[in-house]
Amino acid sequence: MKVLLVDVDSTRFPNLALMKCSGHHKRLGNSVFFRSPCNPDEVYISCVFSKNAHIARGIATMFPQAQVHLGGAGVNDEFLPSEIEHTMPDYSLYGINYSIGYLTRGCIRNCPWCIVPKIEGRFREHADLDEFLDPRHRKVVIVDNNILASNRISEILTELGLRKLSVCFTQGLDIRLFTPEIASLLSRVRGRTRSWKTPAFYFSWDNPDDESEVVEGIKLIKNAGIRRKLIFYVLVGFNTPWEDDWHRVDTLIKLGCNPFVMRYNHRTDDERLNKLAKWTIGMYYQFIPFDKFDMKLAH
Repeated sequence: MKVLLVDVDSTRFPNLALMKCSGHHKRLGNSVFFRSPCNPDEVYISCVFSKNAHIARGIATMFPQAQVHLGGAGVNDEFLPSEIEHTMPDYSLYGINYSIGYLTRGCIRNCPWCIVPKIEGRFREHADLDEFLDPRHRKVVIVDNNILASNRISEILTELGLRKLSVCFTQGLDIRLFTPEIASLLSRVRGRTRSWKTPAFYFSWDNPDDESEVVEGIKLIKNAGIRRKLIFYVLVGFNTPWEDDWHRVDTLIKLGCNPFVMRYNHRTDDERLNKLAKWTIGMYYQFIPFDKFDMKLAH
């Protein structure tokens, strides 16, 4: 049987669902095609971003003779069948030398700006590390939305540390759940940025009301001897005044952290937010120093 895989978004980040589909069908002995034409018997179309939904639906109509599966957060909230979901991804599909996967799904929070509760539902344990960690890989991207909420978090962090893996928590860790024990265990984990070049951990500070918990969490991290870069996603422009948005960025910088501003729905109507986002991106990629920001915007 011929199976065609279509990545509608064509982003630089590999599509985990398609890699699982590829791994599943190759194990069944089927021929898998990706970025190459074929006359397929079955088609899997993945669309992560809603802006590309019309493209995905259009592609789905191009194969009337095939069984077509259309999925991804951009078009629906359906999950892969269990036999595909819990299979080793085919990392050769994108030619990457690191593994990707979920240990948990969902989130214990219900933030009004976030689609995770809608597309993933309640928080739950999902898989063990060896389900998606290729034995040949020494790097792994953990894409959980709130891994620190896991009842197994001590076990998970201990395992990541003992196996001496380079780990990227790309979705961020919930600093509001930090304890001295978690900070101590995390100090033994080799956290990295998505480029793998910089020792770092990702967090977020989206709600101004969480300031005391964020500051306390940063103190726990530093007391545990963690010297890696602390990168904070900072959501701005969602029912928050400019003063609160700026205050979070300014506070994080003074605490020695790196803010990475994310505009709600990619807003472009507020020039202050636009400049603030560009500035923090510049700092993230280390080509714009702090003193180059127009401080007048803060007043």
